[in-house]
Amino acid sequence: MAKMSAANRKRIAEMKAALRRGKMLKAKRDGERAIPDKILKQLASLNLPPNPWVYDVCLRELLRGA
Repeated sequence: MAKMSAANRKRIAEMKAALRRGKMLKAKRDGERAIPDKILKQLASLNLPPNPWVYDVCLRELLRGA
């Protein structure tokens, strides 16, 4: 497998970031939420401790199942 140049890696990273920005802007424009209300209600019902790591792990698992 051929090595990828640093310029190509940087260009690919910039393209991916632009796609992410575009998706977020589209969601904002259309009024969609990044996290659905159903998922937020499930997170609230879990009564999680005030620990960002626990919150992130639970959110990731809930979003994976959605």
